[in-house]
Amino acid sequence: MIEIVHSSWQDIMTRQCLDKDIKIRPAKGRVHVMFDDAEIGSSLNALELDEPGAPLRIYLPREDIREDVLERSETRTTCPYKGEAHYYTLKTLTADGPDQVWYYPDPCPLVEPIRDYLAFWGDKIEYRYSEV
Repeated sequence: MIEIVHSSWQDIMTRQCLDKDIKIRPAKGRVHVMFDDAEIGSSLNALELDEPGAPLRIYLPREDIREDVLERSETRTTCPYKGEAHYYTLKTLTADGPDQVWYYPDPCPLVEPIRDYLAFWGDKIEYRYSEV
């Protein structure tokens, strides 16, 4: 008899990948990410993720974000629809934003387009759109 043992409830949830009506679409124009009134990134390849019951989230490719403001965090969370999220803390000369950036290095198939894209939240985060 083979017994399957999971290391934690979080591990089970990560692997579950439940289905949900999540929509991912390209953002229109250039998206600028501001932190404490300073631009920390901008992209023509941002994605908007619309998940029922959650605010619209904007994801940007990692290469379009300033690396000097990202500090790896040990924080991990699990979403049964997207997978395990890894976090960064934002650090600038004027402000810190603990765990205000997250990404999915191995997302559920439903949201594969956001693999390694970065999303942001917090009271010092602002998104601005500009036309190209």
